[in-house]
Amino acid sequence: MKKLYSFLALAAMTAASVGAAELQVATFEDLGLAPESWWVGDVEDEDYDFGSFTSGSFEFSNFYMSDWDTWCFFGYANETGNVFPGGYAIPDQMLNCVGGGYKSDTYGVGFVASYNGPSVISIPDFEETGVNVNGVWVTNTAWVVKSILEGDGMSPAFSKGDYIQLIFKGYDKDGNVKTADFLLADYTSENEADHYYVDSWRYFDLSGLGEVVKLETDFYTTKSNNSGFTTPCYFAFDDLGAKNEIDTGVENVEALPEARVSVVDGVAVVAVAAEAFKVEAVGMNGISAVAESAHGVARVALPSQGVNVLRIVTAEGVRTVKVMH
Repeated sequence: MKKLYSFLALAAMTAASVGAAELQVATFEDLGLAPESWWVGDVEDEDYDFGSFTSGSFEFSNFYMSDWDTWCFFGYANETGNVFPGGYAIPDQMLNCVGGGYKSDTYGVGFVASYNGPSVISIPDFEETGVNVNGVWVTNTAWVVKSILEGDGMSPAFSKGDYIQLIFKGYDKDGNVKTADFLLADYTSENEADHYYVDSWRYFDLSGLGEVVKLETDFYTTKSNNSGFTTPCYFAFDDLGAKNEIDTGVENVEALPEARVSVVDGVAVVAVAAEAFKVEAVGMNGISAVAESAHGVARVALPSQGVNVLRIVTAEGVRTVKVMH
């Protein structure tokens, strides 16, 4: 009898594991969008307001109001243009600064409009247990880039002290919340050469949120007036739920005796027996920093906690080393 109970228990565990859902990445390619088009809700239905769409394991909230031809929360597009023309029509709002998705045609667009409610991403297959969503690839929309570089009619172009922060909130099955932040633009450094905005697809690590049953996105910018933010609260994203597949080309620093590298207070100090060289530091979040040598030494701030990759560029070639922050 004991053997029978053991067999039944094993069979039940096996069946549960076989039937367990696996997280499916939201690529947006499964939505059947026609080339050079977009979706922000059912624009043909005059009564449509709050709705949603699904890609992979994720269900994205959506709002569209036909009377005003306006939308918010989440939509998707596969437009290849990457320059904002200034018309403010919905197709222009859906352009990202790269043109197309991350290694694909279709990408998601987020428009945070808290006056209509939170921007919610549900995960129906894991609503009782939660799941680690790994991360997502993000970039700026073309409208946001134009606002950063030229201003937006309500405030001037970005200058020292300005930044844009994309925020993902993760809720576990007990309602506890954790947040993860990503800088879409950072002009806070005293050194103007370090000012940047994201103009390519960058990986945003969300693994620190833990096992979540839903996500919410939020947006913060230093540009605002009495009515709220003046920078358009948009971002583009793709492959939500994907693991980071950045090819770092890491080599062992010990194999490069001609390059001496040390890390002090988050700054990599690189000494090379070369007349002049450049050091590029890339964090696992995709953010990068560059420094030029002076008297055989270059100092570059490491962009992220954990593993960072240094590319040491000399007249003889490129050497790549891995350092920890």
